[in-house]
Amino acid sequence: MLHAIIDIGSNTIRMAVYRIEDRSFELLLKRKHTVGLAGYLNHGRLMREGIEKTVKILRGFMDFIDTFRIAHVHAFATAALRSATNSRAAVEEITRRSGVHIRIISGAEEAAYDFIGATASIAHADGIMVDIGGGSTEIIHYVAHEMQGRWSLPLGSLAMSKAHVAGLLPTSAECAAIRAAVEDILADVPDVRALRADHMVGMGGVLSSASRMHGLLYPDETPRILRVAHFPAMIERFGSGQKLSERDTAVLLRSAPDRLPTIVPGMIAAHTLADTFAAEDILYSDSGVREGYIWKEIIGVDEK
Repeated sequence: MLHAIIDIGSNTIRMAVYRIEDRSFELLLKRKHTVGLAGYLNHGRLMREGIEKTVKILRGFMDFIDTFRIAHVHAFATAALRSATNSRAAVEEITRRSGVHIRIISGAEEAAYDFIGATASIAHADGIMVDIGGGSTEIIHYVAHEMQGRWSLPLGSLAMSKAHVAGLLPTSAECAAIRAAVEDILADVPDVRALRADHMVGMGGVLSSASRMHGLLYPDETPRILRVAHFPAMIERFGSGQKLSERDTAVLLRSAPDRLPTIVPGMIAAHTLADTFAAEDILYSDSGVREGYIWKEIIGVDEK
């Protein structure tokens, strides 16, 4: 059977179409719009422009779904809609005007879906999984491949960019402000700050872009494994406020064309977390919340 999974995130709105049969599934198509929904929060309220953009994109998705008679449609929203003070009214209007019924998932649910979806990518029995989104970061601690704890922090790459960066790319001073903001958030969650792991698993668009950037800058390294020791140089390269060289511009555009304002804030968040956890590396996983949703809500597999 064909299923459309719509993920309304803080930075992107995505639709993925899967063929799901018994206990297996195959990705057939992905579509993505970079909206930056978290950027349309004004004093916590989702503004009219953000609602209009979301309705327009979802109507386009529904046109596609209707054309190909995809009977099963699942839509969920994460941090931006979850945290909006007018969340209920916004979701009701978006649903009424687009025909897409949206479920707001909690931070704990998002973390659980992440863990289930990425389980196949976990190379080490013990570690920490992080999903850095536009408006929040989900963190999971696991031992012997089993979840021990999960947290959702108000730490998003788009939110950090909006709060601390005046231009497209941050200056050194703005990078320092972002790191301080991340450290302040971690100071309020001692259980997270106390975690330690040699290895991390990373998910989300920012770490996808960072993984591509790492591969371009360090071609001799193992693909999709980001060495934490390389983060300071990567951040300095694109977050100094200085004019980029032609080579660096090419690297940035090849690795993060849709995430120019968020790539450096996201890398700062990842580096700060890795430093806190004393991690050596971050393995980027392609599988995450959507795949976890399929396993748990459609196929019926629970997290460990």
